[in-house]
Amino acid sequence: MELMEALRTRRAVRSYTDEQIDNDLIRELIEAATLAPSAMNLQPWAFVVVNGSARLQGLSDEAKRYTIDNLPKGSPLAGHFADKEFKIFHDAPALIMICAKNEERQSDEDCCLAGQNLMLAAHAQGLGTCWIGLSRPWLNATSVKKELGIPPALRPVAPIIVGRVQKLLSATPRDEPLIIWGR
Repeated sequence: MELMEALRTRRAVRSYTDEQIDNDLIRELIEAATLAPSAMNLQPWAFVVVNGSARLQGLSDEAKRYTIDNLPKGSPLAGHFADKEFKIFHDAPALIMICAKNEERQSDEDCCLAGQNLMLAAHAQGLGTCWIGLSRPWLNATSVKKELGIPPALRPVAPIIVGRVQKLLSATPRDEPLIIWGR
């Protein structure tokens, strides 16, 4: 797939088939993520993979309860979470968390760059992805890290669900970019 086509056609996918993703394909996506640039080439990322729709459904329920309990008063997201049908992980068969391995200033941003690579690589393989930023506080809770086997020193930064697309939405319009030419 040509790069500009991939950038124009990649979507946040929230509707997946129940087909599981092969571990070799997940490794390929992770390898693509590691090709991202990083400050001083520190490559501050580690990857935690949770496979299986049933496992992710249970985790989705936990994450939803945690998020509801920790939303700021008056949050516009409250109504969204009140929907009994809403599932944070959208019935995806895999969750790949890109975690920062250190406390360096740029590590979170470097993990985000790796996340974009992973999502574009998945798109090129015919897979859908969605960055589930709402799950980050829950994923960083000590009890959740223990449950998922995430070492305490790792910090989940980029939680990305992956799966075969069941329903692809059309492109959302993009605003004209604000460009300021510096002097």
